[in-house]
Formats: sequence, C-alpha cells, structure tokens
Amino acid sequence: MAFTEVNGANLWYEVTGEGDPVIHIHGAGFGHFNFATATPIESKYFQCVDYDQRGYGQSDKPIQDYDMEVWADDVAGLMDFLGLETAHIHGTSMGGMVAQVFGAKYGHRTRRLIINCSAAKLDLAGRLTFKTWIDIAESMGCGSRALAELLAVQALSRKFLDGPDGPGAVDMIQDILERSNRKEVFQRACQAMIDMDLRDWATSIAVPTLIIGGDEDIMTPWNVGPDGCGQEWLAQNIPGAVKYVVKGSNHSSLFDGTEENMRVVVNFLQSNNDLTAALA
Repeated sequence: MAFTEVNGANLWYEVTGEGDPVIHIHGAGFGHFNFATATPIESKYFQCVDYDQRGYGQSDKPIQDYDMEVWADDVAGLMDFLGLETAHIHGTSMGGMVAQVFGAKYGHRTRRLIINCSAAKLDLAGRLTFKTWIDIAESMGCGSRALAELLAVQALSRKFLDGPDGPGAVDMIQDILERSNRKEVFQRACQAMIDMDLRDWATSIAVPTLIIGGDEDIMTPWNVGPDGCGQEWLAQNIPGAVKYVVKGSNHSSLFDGTEENMRVVVNFLQSNNDLTAALA
C-alpha cells in the first residue's frame, strides 16, 4: 500500500499480482473495496492496480467540481506514476462511467475496457435514486443505517441477501460507507451522475469492450426509460462491444455473482480476437 500525488491530490493505491496491468476503478461510495472479491481472483493472472479515487477512502477528499473526466484524468496520472504506458481498464458502477470517458479520451492507453453495471445517461428513475442518496447523506450522514440498507437492496440480489452472507453484507456496507466518504464529496459524486451525459464519449470508444452486469440490476438496469442510456444501450452503441448478462445477480455482480463475473472478465482479457467466444 502506498500513496502518490496525482493532479494535486494524494491517491492511495495497491498493486497485486503479475502480468498485464488491469486498473480497477471503483464506484460511488465504496472506494477500492468494490473489488475486494475480484482482485484475489484476477491477480492470479494479471497485475491488478486498486486505488481510492479522489474523494474516497484513504485518498484526499477535496471539495471541488467533480465529473467523470476529472476521475479519468486521475487514472492517466496514476498510470504515469506507475510507468504504465497502457493497461486494461475495469470500471464498476460509477467507475464504469469513468471508464467510458477514459476509454474514449485515452484510447491509445487502453488495451481492453470492461464496463461493469454502468450507464451512459440516467433516466428519471436513476436520477431519483442518487437524489435519494444525497438527501439521506444530508439528513443522516453517509454512515447511516438507512443508507446502508437502501444500498444493500439496490445493489445485491434477493437470493444473496436471504443467504448466510446477507445480514453481514449490510453491516459491511455501513462500515465502508462510514470510513470511505466525506459527505460533501459523496453528494457531489451523486450529482455528477445525475448530470452526466456520456453518449458522445461512449460512441467514440474504439477499443475492445465488454459490457457486463446482472440481470436483476435495479440501479443501472440493462433497459431503462426513454430518457436514459443503460447497459443495453452501451452494448449496442459502443462499436464492436460484446455483452454478458450475469443471471441472478443485481447491481453488485462482483459480490453476488463473483465467480461467473470474474470467469468472464478473465476470459475476455485473455482472449485473442474472438471476443464473443471468450464469453461462452
């Protein structure tokens, strides 16, 4: 574990494993813990770079304007520090939104791109989801039990929640939210997702891309209202993208569909030219 300054902010990072580098970009609220189940599997085959984005975890949390391009530029700066000319990029949830911008703006530095449970533009239901997060954080704090329980329902499948790990997952979410966030930054990140329109970025991506997510995802569904552009839109509008639907998984397929998700991710990153066959 270490720190480095990137674009004026100190970022916490950790490198695990050997092989081709994969940068893990986490989602809103959770810091690098989003990849806690993925890194032990992926690092058997690749060099995994986990880090806390600006505003989260052990990294600096400046009060500033936040959008996906700010965070994408930080990925490029972190790669510069680590001496990585190119890398695979794996973003989940909000991290998948950052990954879209990175894949378009820094396509020359992107080997393959994985957009996990994400969207290019939220419909009204999606915007209301993150407005609710903002309101709860304002009235009760990021570490409130109410926010943790809401996120558990929105992110984890009913089967997972009713299983042996369900109750503990709610406790874990609450603990991570409490330790990883500053209310003012958390709210700004939610607003950045509400305001975003990444369609021009997404359609400019020209690298091999995997769109992956759970079939029960209610936070960033495959099919959204007509005002939004969800996972299916990404699969149809990123040139050459392939998609994979994790059955029985909600928004956090890295947790409630870990083995299947990571099998597909590893196969995709290791495949040569036939990307569709890699998903079988």
